Amino acid sequence: MHLRHYTLQQGGCLLEVMICLFMLTTAIFGITGLKLTQAQIVLQQSQYTTAWALMEYKLNELRYLTDSINGFTSLSTNVGGSMSAGKIQYDQHQFNLSWQVTSLTALTTSSLLKEVEIKINWLDKTNVTQMISSNTTLNRDIISR
Repeated sequence: MHLRHYTLQQGGCLLEVMICLFMLTTAIFGITGLKLTQAQIVLQQSQYTTAWALMEYKLNELRYLTDSINGFTSLSTNVGGSMSAGKIQYDQHQFNLSWQVTSLTALTTSSLLKEVEIKINWLDKTNVTQMISSNTTLNRDIISR
């Protein structure tokens, strides 16, 4: 008669356990890094969205200044409207709003035009200055972009 010998495995060796732990921690660190990157992108998008909303608000405010001759003539660099130039805390972000006004005369109509460049800048999470700007030409009762 032929006898067979069976050996029983009593669990994994230390090397197998270490390899499994390494693979598990690599996956966990990868997911954590991905979540941090996602949070930074969401914050950056929030800052840009807020800056564009402030820009649109200021452009609308300047458009309403063109409705009256007094409002139009009082418009100058960093002056005009209820939203003042300088530091603005909006949502959880801090922005710096400024605008530059240049007076122009249209030769064909002899009307006075004002070109306005609005700039909004801020520091992002890495302390790098970000900026958006828009140019608009104003005429009394007319706004053109």
